[in-house]
Amino acid sequence: MKKLLLGIVFGMLLLFLFLYLGGPGYLETFGKKAEETGKNLKKYEQTTRETAKKVGDKYEDVKKKFGSENEDKQ
Repeated sequence: MKKLLLGIVFGMLLLFLFLYLGGPGYLETFGKKAEETGKNLKKYEQTTRETAKKVGDKYEDVKKKFGSENEDKQ
């Protein structure tokens, strides 16, 4: 029972400190930064997929053109 009451008091103290020290402002700033990071990652992911597709297409072209010659040598 003591641990429960201590936990409740400690949680209330942390909440008070969070609000008093400007926690919502920090969360807002963090949210904006996280949103920017998400947009950048989305662009990076799209670029990566496009590049992988181009490389894959070129790989298949090269494999068709030179693949049979390499198999004959082995």
